[in-house]
Amino acid sequence: MKTKRFRQESERSFAGSLLRGTALALLASTLLLLLLTLVCFKNEDPSHLVKPCAAVGFVCAAFLSGFLPAGFYRRRGLLIGLAGGAVLAFLFLILSLLLSDGGSVPAAARWIGYPAILLLSTFGGLLGGAKRHVRRPRPRF
Repeated sequence: MKTKRFRQESERSFAGSLLRGTALALLASTLLLLLLTLVCFKNEDPSHLVKPCAAVGFVCAAFLSGFLPAGFYRRRGLLIGLAGGAVLAFLFLILSLLLSDGGSVPAAARWIGYPAILLLSTFGGLLGGAKRHVRRPRPRF
C-alpha cells in the first residue's frame, strides 16, 4: 500500500509557480519593450528598428515564460516550460483576436509564432529547471 506523500513547506505548487513565473515574465517583457520603445524613440528614423525590437521582445517573453516558472518550481522544467509557453501563446491569441484586424497579421506568422513560443519556453524551462550542482569537498582520509 502506498503512503500519501505530504508536500514540504519548501516545495511550491505547480499552478502557483506557473502563475507567478508567467506574471513575472510578462512584467519583465513589458519593461524590456518599454526600454526598446525608448531606444526607437531616441533614434532619428525608428521605422527600421521596430521589427527587430519586436522580435527581441517576443523571444525574451517566450524564453522567460518557461525559465521563470521552472526556476520557481525547481522540478519538471520541460513540463512547466511547456505549460508556461501554452499560457503565453493563449494570451497572445486572445490579444490578437481582440486587437487586430482580420487581415493585419498574415496566417504564416501565426502558424510560425505559436510553435516558436512553445519551443522557446520549453527551452527556457529546461534551463530554468536544471538542478544546480554544488561541488562538495571530498572527505580526506
